[in-house]
Amino acid sequence: MDRLIELLFPATPRELGPRRGIKIFLRAVHVACAGILSGAYLLGVDAAREGWLAATVTTGTALLLLDLHESGAFLLQVRGVVVLLKVAALCALLGLPALEPAAGWILVALVVLSVVFSHAPSGVRYRVLWFADRVNEARTKG
Repeated sequence: MDRLIELLFPATPRELGPRRGIKIFLRAVHVACAGILSGAYLLGVDAAREGWLAATVTTGTALLLLDLHESGAFLLQVRGVVVLLKVAALCALLGLPALEPAAGWILVALVVLSVVFSHAPSGVRYRVLWFADRVNEARTKG
């Protein structure tokens, strides 16, 4: 069990040299894909939805994996909780046909939420909400 805890929450967050550059690029592509996906829903362009949804989920997953590579502490921070809330909202949107009429606006709200929290002060984004006394927080910029 200790080995698993050390793997998920390393004493020193793991380094990855080009992490910042990779994250900046992925985030830009992710926001563009999410914006196009939102527009496809708002404008009723059904043919575009599947491909842009796949691109948005793929780039979002890549960003999540980069953060988790550093440390699982990411999921205990405000920024990780926001990501989990976005994933839950997207799953609800895809799993509940009753939300379909509002899908475009829900996606726009998720994009706005993402941008607001990615530009929030670091004291907000990196705040550890649970187990702050037992985990070393992930603090990479980017």
